[in-house]
Amino acid sequence: MNSDIKQYSNTIQKDRNYLFDNIKAILVFSVVLAHYLRASASFEVSTFGGAIYILSFSYIMQGFLFISGYFSKNPEKCRKTAFQTFLFPYLVLMPFMYFIRYIVFGDASLDMTVPTMALWYLLTLFFYRFCLIYLTRIPYVLCLSFLLSIAAGCISLFSVTLSIGRTLGFLPFFLLGYFCNKETIEKIRKVPKWFSVLILISLVIFSIIMAQKNLIPLESWYFKSSYGSTGLTNFQGVLIRILLSVIAVGWIFIFINLIPHKKTILTGIGQNTMTVYILHIIIRYVIKDSGFYFGQDSFSYLILILLSVVSVWVFSRPMVSEAYHTIMDGFYEWIIKTFLQNAYEKIKEH
Repeated sequence: MNSDIKQYSNTIQKDRNYLFDNIKAILVFSVVLAHYLRASASFEVSTFGGAIYILSFSYIMQGFLFISGYFSKNPEKCRKTAFQTFLFPYLVLMPFMYFIRYIVFGDASLDMTVPTMALWYLLTLFFYRFCLIYLTRIPYVLCLSFLLSIAAGCISLFSVTLSIGRTLGFLPFFLLGYFCNKETIEKIRKVPKWFSVLILISLVIFSIIMAQKNLIPLESWYFKSSYGSTGLTNFQGVLIRILLSVIAVGWIFIFINLIPHKKTILTGIGQNTMTVYILHIIIRYVIKDSGFYFGQDSFSYLILILLSVVSVWVFSRPMVSEAYHTIMDGFYEWIIKTFLQNAYEKIKEH
């Protein structure tokens, strides 16, 4: 009996991991495609590419942060590993991407307090993981985080600096994942698929309308700037952020309900999304610098989609992921060892 229970538990654990790996694969492909579309000289919101872009940004980072929160059930461990896992790579990759930009564009600037492109995600996750042990001690913190997310847009001080705007704006989704348990996931998966399909169709239509009419400022989808900086009143901004938050929760529900929980071709990609997330930035720089006008025809979109597929496949290979972690971990150990050794020698001198 005990062995059967243990085997069942292991099966559920494996299924859960495959589910989220599959979801992460879709999320990271959406990131890459959206960034490549945006880098194209032909990008316009009121186009098919603009609709895909808006559609993607209605769930991408909310989905990633929900999953990160879901797998952060040990706050003490999260706090201890936050620096090495997220802040140290941020400190290394910021100057690295500066040199890449300089090589590609011939000019670049470096401000460690203003994250480059997608690197804000590392800084935000550092804040979340490091502070999680303290956040979970606050009564009703999930509800308060939604209020904080909405209120943050009213304050111009909360912007791209240190990714404060996004950190506060996306906090509810990380905590939503943290407080979500296996039982909740199973309940969502048991909901009839047709219900999720209806929501999916509705959200796709909504994104198309938003793109064609350009009713919501593009910056609003990023959750990073104050409402005023996007040309909205605080009242308008609050309503839009509430709407976009509800939409994001709807997408998370759809993914959990519809995405296969078995091992698929997506699983391997989903297990190595960090290298895809980081390295595709370089390709985006090249696309942007080329100034290539992809156009709005089917062939142009096909090229960008194929480029996204190739980027995701190459950068998600285990060899690439292992190389990234080996280099980053080795550099971390060298820095820490050197620092500690120098500190120890100075202590001995005194």
